[in-house]
Amino acid sequence: MEEHVTVTFEPEGKTVADSSHTLLELAQGANISLRGECGGTGVCGKCKIKIVKRNGLLNEPTEKEREHLNETGIAEGYRLGCQTKVVSGKCTVYIPPESRTGKRVISGIGLDEEVPLAPAVTKVHLHLARPAFDDTRPDQKRLMDALNENAEIPLHSLARLPETLRKADWDVTVARWKNRVISVGPGDTTKDLFGIAVDIGSSKVICHLVSLESGKTIARAHAENPQIMYGEDVVSRITYASKSPEHLEKLQKLVVDTINSLIETACKKSGISPDRIYEMVFVGNTVMHHLLLGVSPKYIGVAPFIPAVGSLVSFPAKDLGILMNGEGMVTAIPLIEGYIGSDAVANLIITKIYQDDAVSLAIDIGTNSEILLGNSEKILACSAPSGPSFEGAHISSGMKAVTGAIDSVTIEGDCLSYTTIGDVLPKGICGSGVIDLVAELFLANVITKTGKFRDLNHPRIIVDGVPKFVVARNDETSTRSDITVTEKDINEFLLAKGSLKTGWTILSEKYGIDPSQIDKIYLAGSFGTHVDIENAITLSLIPDIDRKHILFAGETAIGGAKMALKSVSERDNLQQLLAKIEYVELSVEPSFNREYLRSIPISPV
Repeated sequence: MEEHVTVTFEPEGKTVADSSHTLLELAQGANISLRGECGGTGVCGKCKIKIVKRNGLLNEPTEKEREHLNETGIAEGYRLGCQTKVVSGKCTVYIPPESRTGKRVISGIGLDEEVPLAPAVTKVHLHLARPAFDDTRPDQKRLMDALNENAEIPLHSLARLPETLRKADWDVTVARWKNRVISVGPGDTTKDLFGIAVDIGSSKVICHLVSLESGKTIARAHAENPQIMYGEDVVSRITYASKSPEHLEKLQKLVVDTINSLIETACKKSGISPDRIYEMVFVGNTVMHHLLLGVSPKYIGVAPFIPAVGSLVSFPAKDLGILMNGEGMVTAIPLIEGYIGSDAVANLIITKIYQDDAVSLAIDIGTNSEILLGNSEKILACSAPSGPSFEGAHISSGMKAVTGAIDSVTIEGDCLSYTTIGDVLPKGICGSGVIDLVAELFLANVITKTGKFRDLNHPRIIVDGVPKFVVARNDETSTRSDITVTEKDINEFLLAKGSLKTGWTILSEKYGIDPSQIDKIYLAGSFGTHVDIENAITLSLIPDIDRKHILFAGETAIGGAKMALKSVSERDNLQQLLAKIEYVELSVEPSFNREYLRSIPISPV
């Protein structure tokens, strides 16, 4: 009798039950991206995976695995997917970026991110007077006199100052962060001045390398957030980080290593040396913010959900292990409250809702959706725990928005059509495709408002244990398997949709307006950019207002981070902005349960 086996693949978040196939076969069968150029023979070694958690038994490593991974790699938990089977119990497998196929779609920034250039980092070129018997000032004072200020010099720079000045023949450029000397170097390098903006999302990390001399973005890079192997949602990561200091350190190292890899990629693209990056400004939700700083997020996860730090803070890059100029500074944009982090503040920076008389709604849809409603008088903010279904996870044929994902669906009569990212054969369906599919199934009278199939004799419904609607037949797909959705999949989506709708409904109620009275809607993030507006309104993902006033804002978090990187005045405005924001904790609102139950069906009960 075969043992019961479950395997969870990250970062997809898919769980598969099977004891008779290799991990590569399980991944391929579940439409999960895992390379296997040699067809699973163990020759290429491209299907490297990492066993993150297990409560059971694996087969012993094979000779081919020992050849490709060596004993050190195997000891660290690495295996080849094509050679590994889970014999019994549970196992969580992380697929590293190099072992995946396909590339995630990252939207651009749909709003104007230009600001008058006034960064915290500046450079000044100096010709210092040489020492003489009638001028015996110390090197530090000589430099401060030339700068015409008494700036702080870190010990590292001060220790090297005598040799630096003399080797440069007293012709130097000084880089400063506010009133702190970052570096002193030979010659005129005033145009060689760079910063990096970073958006740390629960599922992805985005970096933009910026010239602080011109204000232009000169390189971009992004990657999956590898912390997802320890939990798709922020609550799971809080739990893991809170178990021990070692766990917290592990999560911090994962995101620091990812940022360093992206900095390296951006620098190679642009030909810039990392030591010419003098400031990093980052944003993220409250938990991602704390994890990068190495601050325990434990008490964010228990009522009354208190962060450890919320104000704008800056630390030397060397303290965090960020591979840029060691004396350069890493600046964290302030948080709001609870689970509403600095990414939401960045949304406000770029949308300028707080300067507008019109009442605007900004929604950043994701695993943890941030919702902001207000104008120049006041702003309400809440967090809606939508779950990972908007990312395609927990949907049987779901996947992230990468090459091969069905991203749009249309049903006209008996004809179903779809498009895929990359215009290739489909291998799954991503969040925007799920929205289209559920809306189209409802409008075509295939499902009820609660997501149940009306007629199991429909030509696209098959009953294989449970009823499934076939979106793409096996002869159309790259995996040679049907891409389907079940009633359970639709229910997962409706629960997430219900959470989002509950958020903006309660904010509207507290603001004293009907949702139809909202003047503008900003849809932020990659997901929001690819949403079909009509289908989103059909499903009540967003309020039904004039379509001309619904704006695709794109990656507002990285856009707002760049604005703060380029302008100290944008940071100075944050205190005034934060004073206008009222945080709403949905879970303690008296109307929460009522509104949530009303919001789950496609049309109100």
